[in-house]
Amino acid sequence: MRRLFFSDVHLSPANQARTRQFVRFLEREAPRCDELYVLGDLFDYWIGPKHLRLPDYREAIDALRAAIRGGTRVVFLCGNRDFYTRGFTEATGIEVVPERIVHRMDVAGRRVCLCHGDYLEGRRGLGFAIQRFIRSRPVEWAWTRLPTAVACLGARFYRWLSSRKKGRQEQAPDHLAPYGLFAPQVAAEFARGTEILISGHVHRAQEIHDPVPGTPGILYILGDWSDGESYLVVDDQTWCLHHGRNRP
Repeated sequence: MRRLFFSDVHLSPANQARTRQFVRFLEREAPRCDELYVLGDLFDYWIGPKHLRLPDYREAIDALRAAIRGGTRVVFLCGNRDFYTRGFTEATGIEVVPERIVHRMDVAGRRVCLCHGDYLEGRRGLGFAIQRFIRSRPVEWAWTRLPTAVACLGARFYRWLSSRKKGRQEQAPDHLAPYGLFAPQVAAEFARGTEILISGHVHRAQEIHDPVPGTPGILYILGDWSDGESYLVVDDQTWCLHHGRNRP
C-alpha cells in the first residue's frame, strides 16, 4: 500500500504555473499511489459548489478526477481556505472527510492522526470564534447563495486577512520549538494514543521525533508549495518527507 500526503498547494487563478506544476505532479505520482490525501488548502480560496462551474481550478480538478479513474483513492480534509465542500464528493469523486477537522486512521500498522493544522491552534480566542462562525451551517447556507462575484470578492478579502495573520505568526521565534504555538494540542493528540501526527498549515516542512517529552511519536509537518513539491510518502514501513525545488 503506497499512500501520499500533501497540503497547502494554494492553487490560484493568478498562478497558472503552480497549477501546471500540480497537474504534472499528479500525472507522475497518482499512478504509483493507492491512496492520496489532501490535508487542506488545496485552493487559495473556495466559495462553495459554484466554484465547480468556474474555470479557476478546472484543470486541477480534472487531474484529480483522472487520478480517481485510474484507481487512486483521493481523500480531502478541509483547510482554512477551502471548507465549503458540501456536494464536492458527488461532483468530483473526491472523498471529503465528514468531520471537517481531523481524521484518525491506521497507516502501515501505526495509529495516525491527520489534520490541516488550524485545528491545533486551539479552541479559544477570537480567531477560533471567527472560524467557528464562518464554518457554521447557517453561514455556509447564506454564503453559498451569494452572487458568484460577491462571494469571490469576499473570499479574496478573507484570504488577505488570513495571510496577514499568518505572516505575524511566522515571525514568532518559538513557533516550532517544539511546534511552539500548538504544543498543548499536539500533546493531547499523542495522549489519545496517536503515534504519528501529520499536519499542514504551518508551511514549513518538518519531521520532529518525540515532540512531546516522555511520549514517543513523530510529528510530520507538510510544507507549502512555494519552493516546489512538498509531500510525505508512506510505502509499507518506509516514511519519507519530500520538500524541495520543482522537479524537471
